Amino acid sequence: MNQFYKISKTEFIHLLRSPFKTVSLILFVLAAIYGCQNGYDLYKKHHNEILSIKADNIKSINKMVLKYEELDQGIGKSSRRDPSVPYWAIWSIPSYVFKYPSPMMFFSIGQAEQYGFYKRVTNWSTVFDSDLAEEVANPERLAIGTLDFNFVLIYLCPILMIILLFNIGGFEKDLRFDNLIYLSGISKGSWLLSRFSFYFICLYILILTLLVPYAFLTGVFQFDILRFANLLMIISLYLLFWFTIFYFINLYGNGSSDQAIKMISLWMALCIIVPGTIHQVTSFKHPVNYMTDYLDVVRDESDKIFELSIDTLNVSILKEFPGLKNTVSASDIKLDKKIINRSLSALVNIQNKKIAYIVEESSDKKNNFINSFYKLNPVVYCQNVISGISKTDYYAYKKYRSQIQNMIDKKINLILKETWNKVRVNKEMYIKYTESL
Repeated sequence: MNQFYKISKTEFIHLLRSPFKTVSLILFVLAAIYGCQNGYDLYKKHHNEILSIKADNIKSINKMVLKYEELDQGIGKSSRRDPSVPYWAIWSIPSYVFKYPSPMMFFSIGQAEQYGFYKRVTNWSTVFDSDLAEEVANPERLAIGTLDFNFVLIYLCPILMIILLFNIGGFEKDLRFDNLIYLSGISKGSWLLSRFSFYFICLYILILTLLVPYAFLTGVFQFDILRFANLLMIISLYLLFWFTIFYFINLYGNGSSDQAIKMISLWMALCIIVPGTIHQVTSFKHPVNYMTDYLDVVRDESDKIFELSIDTLNVSILKEFPGLKNTVSASDIKLDKKIINRSLSALVNIQNKKIAYIVEESSDKKNNFINSFYKLNPVVYCQNVISGISKTDYYAYKKYRSQIQNMIDKKINLILKETWNKVRVNKEMYIKYTESL
């Protein structure tokens, strides 16, 4: 332990006397702070936007309640969208599904910039509406200056390690006095391990110091302390992964230049070549889905439904929703065209779900294919794990789409039930609808 202290003290002095290493360390810190701040700003933006939408929803509901009171008193004006009709009453309810920002978002922005985080759901909504995807994707945002802590850790941290470690053991070999060190009572492996351990501990403490303040700001220790612990474990394993590889490079290296070239080559292989190759293979096997096929099918299937006769639509609706056979409208001899028209969204929704399932299944196959290469692609694996911990990965947004679909189904089922029972909506019923939606 005393020997490690002496080596660490010497290494610390060496670090302070090396302007190149010191400046590199400072630049890394600035990049990490910038990345965390980007994530924190996005977290605040999502959080504040959701609060604003909720406040507007309350105003909208209160305005509608006031309208019902005026209608009850006979002083309200009638409109084309009669609020006493279940279809228009439910339509007017601002039913939103939110993807609440995780307090861990500032660690990894992930897909949070690519996809929307709130959705106003109507009975005509789908899980792939255009308002669920931003116009500018994350790679494009990265190109204009947006990066997060995850990127800094995964790709820039190994570069910092190369700068800090490339001449450890190599400098002594360059000047040919390395054997003198080993004669002083310490083995080559132990000597290198002590020096590497110093940088490992310093770098880990530095990263921890940068993350903790943001964790306090977003309430991580109050809501997601276990996830934060998992993140720290992943970070330590990722650092250990690179330190171990670089340790053996230096242990068997032939000088600073040799070690630096091997380290840089390995970084390029693991961070650029391997992920790029797997990406290309994935693109060939599972081409990128630009949703044009989905939109075309949705449009075609919807048009087919709209072209059906009233009698055919009535049969289709009762077949898909057999519970409606016990309603008031089902027993009527004459079909009510308005009721059938207000039920069309239910048939369209069934078609949309079938097509969406195909799209989701295709995406799952693509992700499973990528996951099968994780043993060869550890860098991307760690990046995706951190995004998963931060709830900004593909699976987090898949769950969000599932919540949207559940809300669509819930709204449609309520419209069908109330419409086919010819319910007249009043203030109390409207309030009840808002509570259920």
